[in-house]
Amino acid sequence: MEVFHPLLIISARVLADAEAAPRVDEAYRALAKLTRAGIRLLLTESEPDQWFPTRSSDDNVLVAQSRLQQRLEQEGGELDGFYYVPRSMLTQDRNRLGALTDILGRYGTEAGDAHLISSSRAFLKAAQRLGISTYRIKKGAHDTERLISTLKSLPRQRR
Repeated sequence: MEVFHPLLIISARVLADAEAAPRVDEAYRALAKLTRAGIRLLLTESEPDQWFPTRSSDDNVLVAQSRLQQRLEQEGGELDGFYYVPRSMLTQDRNRLGALTDILGRYGTEAGDAHLISSSRAFLKAAQRLGISTYRIKKGAHDTERLISTLKSLPRQRR
């Protein structure tokens, strides 16, 4: 019997924005519940312009990644990974599409079994081209209600 594990891809910015919202705990509890139900969770972020050495100063990107992961684990959830999407002024659309294709391949997931939550219209458009279910969350903490309702409505079984 085939084991089904859908993949949820969330732009880390969406979670970072939600941290300022009053109901952020509920968002993390909903995420944790999904991961306990077998949904694999991957956060994405644009690759930083420059990686700073951590010997002399904290790397802000890695600190933010660690904070999001710890917050999820506090609610009993599990993060499968963090994926940094390469940046380039001339090839950004190709980079988004390539990153999503790479993610699907790494997780052995078909596009129809994956979901993307993001505030980036370009990233959502790339996902739609591949057949990934998409959910747009507006930038800022004010759209946390939509994030929570989206997380609670995600299918946990193959369609």
